Amino acid sequence: MAARRESEGYSPSVYSQPSMNYSRASTMRTTSSNSDNTISTVSSMSARSEGTIVPTHTNLSRNSVEDFSDEKGTGGQPNPDQSPNSALLNFSRIARVGTAYTPLLEEQPMPPPPNLSSSTTLHSSIYKNSEASVSRRKTANVPDFGFPLPRFIIRGIISIIIPVALVVYYFFTWWRWLRFPEGSSEVWQRTGILDNVNIVNYSWFVIATFALNLGTYAVAGSVASMVMRKRWAAKNFRRLLILSGNTFQDPAGWFNALIKLVQKRRLYKRNGALWDILAFFSIIGFAAWPLTGLTMQTEDGFTISRRYKGDQVFVVGRNHSSINGRDGALTTSRVTTFWSSGFSPQLPLRKQFYITPGSSIQLNVSSPDNTLPDDASESIFLGPQSTGPLLGSVFGLAIRYNCSIVNQTSQFTVLSRRNDTFDLDRSGSSFGYVLPDQSVIIVRNQSSSINLISNVNGSLELGTSMTISELTDPTDSENIGYASIFKSYPGLNTTVVLEAALWQSISPIESYGRISVNPENFNFRDAENDIPEFRNTLRYPGQKAVGVRCEASSAIGTALINGVDGTYTNFTQLDAEIRNGGGIKRFETGIPHMIVQTPYIPSNFQLLDNVDWFSALYASIEMSSLTTNAFGDFLGAAPSVLQAEDLKRALLRAYKTHAVHIMYDGLADPTFAWKLENVTMGTPTMILTRGVVPPEIILGMLTAWALSIVILSVTYQFRRRWTETLDGYTIFRFGVDRPDDVLPEMLAGEFDNAAVLERLPGMVGDLEPDSEVGYIGLVRGGQEADWGKRYG
Repeated sequence: MAARRESEGYSPSVYSQPSMNYSRASTMRTTSSNSDNTISTVSSMSARSEGTIVPTHTNLSRNSVEDFSDEKGTGGQPNPDQSPNSALLNFSRIARVGTAYTPLLEEQPMPPPPNLSSSTTLHSSIYKNSEASVSRRKTANVPDFGFPLPRFIIRGIISIIIPVALVVYYFFTWWRWLRFPEGSSEVWQRTGILDNVNIVNYSWFVIATFALNLGTYAVAGSVASMVMRKRWAAKNFRRLLILSGNTFQDPAGWFNALIKLVQKRRLYKRNGALWDILAFFSIIGFAAWPLTGLTMQTEDGFTISRRYKGDQVFVVGRNHSSINGRDGALTTSRVTTFWSSGFSPQLPLRKQFYITPGSSIQLNVSSPDNTLPDDASESIFLGPQSTGPLLGSVFGLAIRYNCSIVNQTSQFTVLSRRNDTFDLDRSGSSFGYVLPDQSVIIVRNQSSSINLISNVNGSLELGTSMTISELTDPTDSENIGYASIFKSYPGLNTTVVLEAALWQSISPIESYGRISVNPENFNFRDAENDIPEFRNTLRYPGQKAVGVRCEASSAIGTALINGVDGTYTNFTQLDAEIRNGGGIKRFETGIPHMIVQTPYIPSNFQLLDNVDWFSALYASIEMSSLTTNAFGDFLGAAPSVLQAEDLKRALLRAYKTHAVHIMYDGLADPTFAWKLENVTMGTPTMILTRGVVPPEIILGMLTAWALSIVILSVTYQFRRRWTETLDGYTIFRFGVDRPDDVLPEMLAGEFDNAAVLERLPGMVGDLEPDSEVGYIGLVRGGQEADWGKRYG
């Protein structure tokens, strides 16, 4: 048959080659020949039915072929008597002598059948008849009846267990240690093998190293199943290659995708929705896992265990039998010296006090850095101190105290009723009087015999709610201590008020002895936050007054302490043992004696004049005096009067100093310790605390990371799929399974630039959906594989 002329509009494909080759059944390799009577064809076929003959080379005479279909599919009709297998010789283009043509990739995936004459008996004899339901494709070593798609149950279970276990482990780490604020005792409240914080801390550095790889393992199985679904299948073979390389879990892949987004703004079209979703959750995991180690850190601490209850515990501090075994006058003199010398009150050893549950007082129980608070309106308990936290019932001192600055006389309750005209002619430096409600006011003028600060004139009035019998102590009776003879002493709920008003005036100095002083070199400060009603009073003309009001109470007794959280409960008030000759003054009653610098306040208020009580106020808060040179020569002057805040600090230090002397004799490092029974002490160990990165943020990120993996695993990993993972070997099988019209030179360079990959399908499905035994490959049009079907 003479060769037909191509249509005028026909243009060969850019992929056309000198020959046309098909690599499977239903394809032929046609080679042009100079002979008009011979066409050489090579057909390679895999037949499923037993006994099927696969020809390797067949010479057909021109007379055996009537015609081929033209480019548009026109031509003769097939012979109805023709063997079904003769359809293997179909062509999609006109095959002519001296002409070779390769079809475009996106044209007909299966060429239409050719027109063969009924006389083509040679071709019919080559193939046996086979049923139409039998697949013409066949995988090596697979029987004709095929296999069902496998399930990978173990991988699916592991893909769920691994991320869940990792996040649960971090959650319990957070719950056990990291959820507590800095300084909380909860981090060392429980004990056990799992409380080995060193193992937990180091384990997260190890887990963070392998967690991302474990996540890759879990996601790989889901990806292999998702590309078989229409919803998630890659639109082309290039995207499938990207998914197989797990670039969604690689920072280089994210960077390249970002570059494409910036340059072409086509990230979604370039990589696909599945890649974008997997990359998003991978970025979350990639950022979270390395930071897990920075959410925690180890510190020195203690651990509490009831099994150590029988161990001997040695403590320091006064107990019930020894707290009143001291002379009251000597104790008051000692504590006054400590306070007026500027020593900061320090608790010994562990330096731990106890607060009531729910108290607003700040307490750092995880380290020995505690000092008594400035505001103890809510009671605190001072118990025996040891080297570690204690648990059990102990004896101690419960106290309350607080001080506030007074800006107007109405804030006073005692000094607001002072008599400014009382005994103006009295020449002594100290005196006092009793108000109608038995409250007491003590007046202390600056002594002229001892005046270390020459440029400041000061006078003090102390008002207290104590009666004269409670305040004065000529016989050192037990009435002012914690022992009781006639009645019980006032307890923790009975508040004693102490108010102080300090009148002062300051003068610049021109010389000190033979030393000339330039007043311009100093800034002399007068009272700045004074009480307006107390300016230029009759008794203190030309002076301003600053005021402070304090409240305090105390009791001794037993309480159940918990050194773990720093709380005390079940306080029971006790009386101290009676001591002949008196005992220590109560916490709240000893402060006036310290301020006026005397162990006794007689009933006639005649105090000694040879005491510089005014300089003691300066020294108690460590306020510096003026100097004249670099050697620190004392100038005998102060740069400022005591401001209201300074007076408040001085009184608060007096309360704190008295408390630590009552319970610990003021010793920060005592040398005498005694054995305390029926208590448990914490043992030194390492504790785990919060790090520089908030663990709650990391916990949320890890939860999102794990939840995404688990959802994908539960949804897709237990479905049947053709392979366990979308690995390189699988992609290679798809590559060799394509028609030969994809030539090596079309894939030159990076695969991302190979346009031919964009034209190949990317969904993994059934190439022969109508056959009884299907064949898995790259399909176009979204034909999903059937779970109940067998595949070869």
